[in-house]
Amino acid sequence: MNEMVSREKSTQDLGLAMPEGFTRAPPASRSWDRPNAGALAGLMILFLLMLAVPWEISLAESSPEPERTTPMPALPPCAGPAPAQTEPARSRWPKAPLTEADIPAAVADMTLEEKAGQMVQADVSTATPEEVGQHGLGSIVKTVPEGDRGTTEAWREMFDAYQQKALQTRTGIPVAFSIDAVHGHAYFDGNSVILPHNIGIGATRNPELARRLAEVTARELSATGIRWTLAPSIAVARNIRWGRTYESFGETVELQRLFAAPLIEGFQGTNLTHLASVGATAKHFIADGATEDGIDRGDAIISDDELRRLHMPGFVDAIERGTVSIMASFSSVNGEPVHGSRTLLTDLLKNELGFDGVVVTDWEGVAMSGLTLEQALDAGIDMFMLVQSWREGLPEIVRLVEEDKVPMSRIDDAVTRILRMKHRLGLFEQPMSSAACAETMGSQAHRDIARQAVRESLVLLKNEDDILPLDKNSTVIVAGSHADNVAYQSGGWTKKWQGAHADQYGHPARPVEGATSIIDGIHRLIGSEQVIDAGVDGVRDDADVVIIVVGEAPYAEGAGDRRAEELVLTPEQRELISAYHEQGTRVVTVLVSGRPLLVTEELAWSDAFVAAWLPGSEGLGVAEVLFGDHGFSGRLGFSWPRDASQVPIRIGDPDYDPLFPYDFGLRY
Repeated sequence: MNEMVSREKSTQDLGLAMPEGFTRAPPASRSWDRPNAGALAGLMILFLLMLAVPWEISLAESSPEPERTTPMPALPPCAGPAPAQTEPARSRWPKAPLTEADIPAAVADMTLEEKAGQMVQADVSTATPEEVGQHGLGSIVKTVPEGDRGTTEAWREMFDAYQQKALQTRTGIPVAFSIDAVHGHAYFDGNSVILPHNIGIGATRNPELARRLAEVTARELSATGIRWTLAPSIAVARNIRWGRTYESFGETVELQRLFAAPLIEGFQGTNLTHLASVGATAKHFIADGATEDGIDRGDAIISDDELRRLHMPGFVDAIERGTVSIMASFSSVNGEPVHGSRTLLTDLLKNELGFDGVVVTDWEGVAMSGLTLEQALDAGIDMFMLVQSWREGLPEIVRLVEEDKVPMSRIDDAVTRILRMKHRLGLFEQPMSSAACAETMGSQAHRDIARQAVRESLVLLKNEDDILPLDKNSTVIVAGSHADNVAYQSGGWTKKWQGAHADQYGHPARPVEGATSIIDGIHRLIGSEQVIDAGVDGVRDDADVVIIVVGEAPYAEGAGDRRAEELVLTPEQRELISAYHEQGTRVVTVLVSGRPLLVTEELAWSDAFVAAWLPGSEGLGVAEVLFGDHGFSGRLGFSWPRDASQVPIRIGDPDYDPLFPYDFGLRY
């Protein structure tokens, strides 16, 4: 695939054969409540084959799973009131599918306009409930949170208004509501739990914890009327220059496979129709973490073997766990935009891997990829996220069919998949929102699990003279730009796209209700009388130890792309660490970032150095490890470069000599 391939080439022509050991079951034979036994056997064979790679053998031998000493907190049941009955309570369409076997008859009964409507996903900010009823739109996404609702009840009322209009159409096909919940229900403008980003989850090496975190997110989404999340991201990030590195578990397929299946299972549960479950979206298919120079939405110039070996296995796992949808990547593979690749979306994903769910675009993904709707339809896109252009896109789909540019069979395939997803989500039986999980929103039980994730994600890089754990009875100075800033510690995709801070696009800061900053966590743990708050850049000398919390300002997607030499702390942050070191204060540096940074000098100036990633709303978890309530157990999911000349560096590279290797992490 070193040249753009034509749609006529099959996956076999391209050498895109299934890895040995993988088997593809036909969709009709797949159980959606439990993994296919034959497929699991195939996955185990592939896993054993992967262990034949020398560096992975060394990892398995030298890095046993850390002993888990913290029990997993139990989740209380969702015990709120049953959904209110409305009129109509569900579709009155005689062809409304009661089983998946009824879907072909339902599709056959639909007009072209009704089918096209189901293929369109509009946004709360651009489509009204009345327009959903008028055009029969299939989905509503919330990508531009206004920040003006603040309660679960207000969110449910908003979505129910859309649903009532959908139920009043001829078919009464319910709307599927979705949102980007990539680290908890982080767009909710009230009291919700913000989880660590995936880079921190990868550092835990704890798939059971990841499953529980997805359960937390599903419950909080359900509490606001959302039954479909555009998560998880299961990218394998191969270059830390990429602005989405923190949405990846790490640089290896080992971590993709460790977490993809548990997250799907956590979101979707054992019964997708349960009100505490939501549909999952594995994204972004495929190789979005492999683009040249780490450029977001760039081009992955990779061999067929590398695509399948390093970037595909997690998607196979997600499919076998029944993910209801997969999102196409903004990026290209060997010059061909994924949104327009029939080879990847139809020949590989649908036909060869047997995916029978919905292939959805990214945000205006067709136009952003420089493609037409005709090209994307031909490639295999089923649902179009037309946030800004749905009024133009909807009639365009109709026109393409009427002019015989797109066959009706392609439309029927897309609508079949969409109705199948809605049936599996139980929307035909229970289309209206439920308050069953409302009392769990931002609850202490949810925060306890998130705090455990924070603790297990922390990676100790240096601990000179065993300065850590700190004595709870000692007085400490706390300083730095990230010590008292929950927006910074939460990162992008928090309350709004670029993060909860006042961002570069002129959007004002948003509150992160219920969150605990890192310094607040220290106050709570050891008492305010023992904490000297030196502010963002203050230098004090009235304690023997300073905890300096610094790092990156939040960003999302391409806004976070960096040149290698830009992966550094600010001059002010560096000066702060240096000043405390020069005056003889013992320095504990806590780095809050979405990737490894170039910190060789800062390490030398520090007595202890901790990679805290983007921990989210539970800053107390950081304090609990610094002061010894819990030990360090996190391990690097990314190789840590010595300097800019080593970016990118990955385990298995020739002359591999990073500052800290993949899987590194000190213990007490």
